[in-house]
Amino acid sequence: SFEDHLAEKAFVNLLLNKEGTGEEKEGQAHKGIDINAYEKGKWYRFLNAKGDCNVYIHNYTCDVTATKPDSFTEMTPEEKDRLKKLGVYIKDLPDHMAKVYDKQQQIPIVFGSKDCCEALKTFAEYAKEWQLLDVTKLRRVNEKALEDSRRAIVNAMKWGKWLMVYLGDHIPELGEKICTTKNRDKFPIGLWQHGGLNNGMVKEKIYREDDKEGGMYVVREGFRVCVVLMYDSLVYEHSSMRKDDMNTKIPNFHYMEQMRCFTDQDIKKILAASG
Repeated sequence: SFEDHLAEKAFVNLLLNKEGTGEEKEGQAHKGIDINAYEKGKWYRFLNAKGDCNVYIHNYTCDVTATKPDSFTEMTPEEKDRLKKLGVYIKDLPDHMAKVYDKQQQIPIVFGSKDCCEALKTFAEYAKEWQLLDVTKLRRVNEKALEDSRRAIVNAMKWGKWLMVYLGDHIPELGEKICTTKNRDKFPIGLWQHGGLNNGMVKEKIYREDDKEGGMYVVREGFRVCVVLMYDSLVYEHSSMRKDDMNTKIPNFHYMEQMRCFTDQDIKKILAASG
C-alpha cells in the first residue's frame, strides 16, 4: 500500500544516502558485515534510496547488503505498522511543520520519544532560527519562569524565529494555572492559537519598552509556533489518560495538527524489538 511504501522509504532513507550506495561509515566496526548478523536478528528488504534495486538491512547491527541473506524473511504486517507509527524523520521535521503552519494555518504539535524530544529541545536551544520556551520550568508557577517565557515569546516574534513550546513529558494546567488573566502580560492564551500573538492588544501586554523598535511592536516574517510533547509510553503512543489531558489541558488542542517524529535511535529500537 501507499502507507507501507512511505514507511519503507522513511527507514531506507535513514540508512542510505541519496545515491543509494549506503552511508559512509568510518572505523573498524563498520568494515564489512558483522558475522553475527547472519546468525541472530532479522533482515529487512527495502528499495534503496534511488528506488532502482533492493537492499537488505539488519535490525540489530544496521548492516546493509545488496545480496539476499539466507536468513531473510518478509516483513510482517505488525512490523510495517510499527514503522508507520514513527512519522516524520527529525531532519525533515522543520519543512513539514512550516507547511502545516503556513499553508494549513495550524500550530503543529509534535509527538516523539524521550530521545527524539530531547534532541528537538537541544536543537531549539542552539539553532539561531529557533527559540526555546521550556514549559517544564512552570510545573510550579513562579515569576522568574513566567518572565523567561515572556522573553522567549517576544524574542521569537521580534526576530522571526520558530518558537518551540516544549512540554517535555508532562502537561501542566495550562489554562487554569499558567495562561490566566493574571499572567496575560507574560504567558498569553493567544500562544495556543494560530496567529493569536500577532494581535495589537496582546503585543501591547507582552512587549516592554525596551522590546519596541521605534515605538512599534515589531513581528518579523518567519515567526511561527510549534509544541513538542513526549509519548508517555514505550510503544510510541499516548495512553488514554494522556489523550484526555491533551484535550482538557492544552488550549485549542483540537485546532492543532498532530505530528509524529522519530530519530535514528527510534528506528533501531523498533526493529530490535522485532527480533
